[in-house]
Amino acid sequence: MRLFLAVNLPDQMKKRLSELAQGLKPLGKLKLVEEENIHLTLKFLGETEPEPIIKALKSVKHEPFGVSLKGVGVFPSLSYIRVVWAGCDRGAQDVVTLHEKVEKALPSFKKDRDFHPHATLARVKFPKDKRGLVGFVEENKDTEFGEFGVKSFDLMKSELTREGPRYDVVESFLL
Repeated sequence: MRLFLAVNLPDQMKKRLSELAQGLKPLGKLKLVEEENIHLTLKFLGETEPEPIIKALKSVKHEPFGVSLKGVGVFPSLSYIRVVWAGCDRGAQDVVTLHEKVEKALPSFKKDRDFHPHATLARVKFPKDKRGLVGFVEENKDTEFGEFGVKSFDLMKSELTREGPRYDVVESFLL
């Protein structure tokens, strides 16, 4: 099974992020993340069996916390845009700490370098209007998308289909 760990966002926030991302369409050849699939990735696990992961993650303890999403950014850089994302503001350190606890509970998986909490909005294949893309990021660098309480994180199954990826919760872990 293709698996990853995520903090799922409230529907209202997904809607707001998806609506903003629509403005990216004319700026390049890109793939917008479907509204229902927008989330904060804690860790990508790849092809693996869920049972040992579920068992290991039951040991992860963390207090519930609040997160606010604010600002648009890119990976790897403004001169070479491949991913457009919305960033975490308040609560970002809690997401980082939760990520570290997840990594500690799953030592057999490769450690992530430079973990940066974010919600991916689009993957850019080819920028048609690079100046427009940079302008979009600059224009939205301080946009506030709202806040929500994180009371759990989820083990997600990713099924690749012709219509795009389909994500389903395999198991939820309460904080």
